[in-house]
Amino acid sequence: MPPELNTETICAIVTDTLKVTNKKDALSGDITAASRMGDPKEWDSLSFVAVFTAIGTAFDVELEDDDAIHFQSITAIEAFLKDIMDE
Repeated sequence: MPPELNTETICAIVTDTLKVTNKKDALSGDITAASRMGDPKEWDSLSFVAVFTAIGTAFDVELEDDDAIHFQSITAIEAFLKDIMDE
């Protein structure tokens, strides 16, 4: 069963994914509702795919390549997921 869809859960998934992808115990900054690619610096184009995949897996949604446009900020990810999960 997917986790509850909220900002805190998305931030936790993105944080964990970035730590694993970048092989770090801590990021250069916290992931918050205001976070987006480039802030923190570990959320770069290389880790973008890992975040995209982790979110899809965690929420058990099939994502298409075209959906990637919605994965550049926490608020955009949450809005996108709410939209597609309401369908």
